[in-house]
Amino acid sequence: MDLEMPRRRTRLAVGAVLIAALCAVAGCAGGSGSSGFDVSPLTESQAISEAIDGQQCVAFENHTYCASGVEADTGTFQGAAVIIDTPPEPLVCDGAASPEACTASLAFHTEGFIIQNSLLAAVSDSERGPWRLAPLTVADDVTGPRRVTITVPGEPDAEHATPVIAAVLVYAIPPEDVPPTSAHLADFGADAFYVSPRLEIVVPR
Repeated sequence: MDLEMPRRRTRLAVGAVLIAALCAVAGCAGGSGSSGFDVSPLTESQAISEAIDGQQCVAFENHTYCASGVEADTGTFQGAAVIIDTPPEPLVCDGAASPEACTASLAFHTEGFIIQNSLLAAVSDSERGPWRLAPLTVADDVTGPRRVTITVPGEPDAEHATPVIAAVLVYAIPPEDVPPTSAHLADFGADAFYVSPRLEIVVPR
């Protein structure tokens, strides 16, 4: 009688269980099209970075962050996009520059919005925030896509180009109370966020 046979079968059964457990952890789903290593963003700043770098929309904690020009794929504004102008050169502080303040203009327009909405804008030095609201100026021409200009604040005493990211905040219902500054974009309570590429702003000398 072969006493090794049951032991071999036991070892094979244990090995199969271990392989199944490892696949459950690592995501060994053959033919599913997924690498098994897709990881959701852990922070808002990571979601914004992924949106900018991947030219995509990224969901994080019930909010959607889309890169400029990318249509939202879910939510209230599915199929809509905000196209933020991306100049090849740094933004230049213009207007009534003073020792205390200086601003540059950054235009954008909207496409695909089929329901009424309200817009705000916020700017930050980086994806990590903090974010502060920036004034908007809406073009008078109503025959084409709505064109809006963000007034981007700069540092008048900056000796070099400084980084800036602009975000367009879209609301289905006009907000009643929005903080002027916030550590996170989500705190502004918008239904969708569209973010610009990483830009720079300079002060002419």
